[in-house]
Amino acid sequence: MIRTVALVLAAIWGVAFAPSALADRLDDIQSRGKLLVGVSDTTPPFSFKAADGTLTGYDLDLVRAVAQRLGVGLEMTALSSAERIPLLQQGKLDFVATSMTRTADRLRDVDFSHIYFVTPHAVVVKKASGISSVKQLAGRKASSASTSTAGGNLKEAVPEVNLVYVRDYAVAFAALKAGSVDAFTTDETVLAAMVRDDGNPNDYLFLPDFTKSRNVGFAMKKDEARLKSAINQALLDMEASGEAAKIWDTWFGPGTAQPVPRTFKITAQY
Repeated sequence: MIRTVALVLAAIWGVAFAPSALADRLDDIQSRGKLLVGVSDTTPPFSFKAADGTLTGYDLDLVRAVAQRLGVGLEMTALSSAERIPLLQQGKLDFVATSMTRTADRLRDVDFSHIYFVTPHAVVVKKASGISSVKQLAGRKASSASTSTAGGNLKEAVPEVNLVYVRDYAVAFAALKAGSVDAFTTDETVLAAMVRDDGNPNDYLFLPDFTKSRNVGFAMKKDEARLKSAINQALLDMEASGEAAKIWDTWFGPGTAQPVPRTFKITAQY
């Protein structure tokens, strides 16, 4: 009887305390001493490769600030849009910072931090095409990065558009330049940067009748409550201290190549 009671108590003790005894993702990060973050190297000005080969951008300045607040180092890995969710689900990354839109569909597969960027999607075409309205894309081809929500938004506005999904934004823009598609859709800020950097910005037109707001956050594996809380607190701290606004001004403030008013604050609303 004593042996039986002891075994039962041991089992109850194990069930009650097993979750706290198991290391979670935040414990892993602190143990290894660095964050493993998936980024883009083709999404200016959010996350891209500079001329000297270093990874830089608005998203990455926020990532570095998160790592600093967690007191750990940082290892960034460039990846495609299609790789983001699988690598998170496989546990190969702590989170992803690729200007990723928070959507109801994606929330079924991964979790998101608080929103740190709000911007519309847009569509760009060549002026020489004669296209001046998104409705004229019916029956025509438009490129979009694989898994980007911009393609779906365009399809919703113009069901007859033929979407061509490619690996990343650089390939999608190259398809427009080469004439293999008639339009390219993604984040308005990304599009503006790519058109500007192309060297011939006057060759392109942003279609005025297509905008749809999107909310951007860091994506992470589901059921990592402590890691999500730590990242969210870091973002809130950045907002409260003014660091988030300073990072914004570095990339979008007055005097930058692409000034954009900051019309939001990082809050716990999302």
